[in-house]
Amino acid sequence: MRDELNILKFLGLAYRAGKVVSGFDQVTAAVRRGQVKLLILASDISRNTLSRLLDEGNRLDAGLPDAYSFSTQAQLGQAIGKPDRALIAITDQGFADKLSDMLSEVE
Repeated sequence: MRDELNILKFLGLAYRAGKVVSGFDQVTAAVRRGQVKLLILASDISRNTLSRLLDEGNRLDAGLPDAYSFSTQAQLGQAIGKPDRALIAITDQGFADKLSDMLSEVE
């Protein structure tokens, strides 16, 4: 539980640093531009949203970046000071690497 809280706090830090994009439209646009280094999907993401995201990934030559399923929409939104968020994209490689390490430890 403590590790999950640390991840959520780190997400908040990344957001305040301007290295987070959230919400379906903004995330898919950032993916199309090649800016996304890591995707975080809420564990309670809807099938429709997930299907739309996978369809978007299939349209791209490079596909989707590394992705982790973590936390709930409410907790992800709260971590970055927004309403519920099903998708969060990290746009900085340093933050993405650190979050990837932290998320790997939780799984």
